[in-house]
Amino acid sequence: MPTQDNRLTKARRAVLKTAKAMATAGFATGSSGNVSLRFHQHYLITASGVPYDRLVAAQIIEIDTDGKAFSGRGEPSSEWRMHAAIYAQRDDVRAIVHTHSPLATAAAIVLPALPVLHDEGRILFGAEVPVSEHHPPGTWDLAHAVAEALGSSRGVLVARHGVVGVGATLDEAFENAVKIEEIARLSLFARQFESVRRKEEA
Repeated sequence: MPTQDNRLTKARRAVLKTAKAMATAGFATGSSGNVSLRFHQHYLITASGVPYDRLVAAQIIEIDTDGKAFSGRGEPSSEWRMHAAIYAQRDDVRAIVHTHSPLATAAAIVLPALPVLHDEGRILFGAEVPVSEHHPPGTWDLAHAVAEALGSSRGVLVARHGVVGVGATLDEAFENAVKIEEIARLSLFARQFESVRRKEEA
């Protein structure tokens, strides 16, 4: 029967795998972005300031919702408050992936909400992906704004900052973050094609 230590090791490796997949996909550079997973009454989150190509399982930090560390090497991500606020609001969320994927982040800089223009995206996110109010990174103000904008959705854009995907598993949270980047890309391309069509019709 797996021991608590074995379960913790397995969970750390799963967070590490997702964090590295996020970086490999080009959704985070250096040490930007973060990944977390509920673990009993605590949660595991990537360490602050460690590039993903050098991140190891021991640098997945076990903390509580007040940011107190219980195990792991290093300091938890500076965005731990955002994760804590989402977990406090959503019992169904077991994992969170926060990316800086380029097109969705650009949308978060200029749009009040990201329109979802294709059918598959609307099945997942409805008519639009919300954008939170802007607040300084790493603050409780930002954390609460993101949790509020997220509501019951699968993901949210963090104003002038990036993307948050949530889910019952790490794979689901990551896939939701990937889908938001896809929605941003399709929205941009659709607007460009629309401009071409208008010129042809003129």
